[in-house]
Amino acid sequence: MHPTFDSKFVHFITEFNETKDYFECHELLEDYWKEVSPRQKVHPLAALILLSTSMYHWRRGNFQGASKTMKSSIKRMKETIQSPFFETLNTEQLLKDATQAYQSIQLHQPFTAFQIGIQNDSLLTLTKEVTLSKDIDQHFLIHKHMLRDRSEILEEREKKKKRRDDL
Repeated sequence: MHPTFDSKFVHFITEFNETKDYFECHELLEDYWKEVSPRQKVHPLAALILLSTSMYHWRRGNFQGASKTMKSSIKRMKETIQSPFFETLNTEQLLKDATQAYQSIQLHQPFTAFQIGIQNDSLLTLTKEVTLSKDIDQHFLIHKHMLRDRSEILEEREKKKKRRDDL
């Protein structure tokens, strides 16, 4: 199976292009990245995770975070452009859009969304089959990392701290 036909990747593309839930995009790809290439930072999925993170920061007005992550995303895209993950996408346009976004972020211009172009009919069909939530609260999308239930994250952080302290 082609790596871009994985359900998490398909869902990522759909979320990025339709709902613009960049936080969810990050979560989807991070899970997939950990499955296929854990800890490999120079990877196309890492480039797309950074892209999602940058878009999330930019929409929130965090220009410093958006700039740093977009710059890293562009670098990783260029390093991994020959990957099968990019075969089904319009990478030329994606790099152009990411570069334009980076320039806009540098100038502190207002957030502007763009889509990831798909140039594979099978992937396009799969994205159209994804069911997305119709009721999207824009405030929640923009501030999702602060408004979600963080109890599991905080619990895991405490476990790691305790393990370090026990060493």
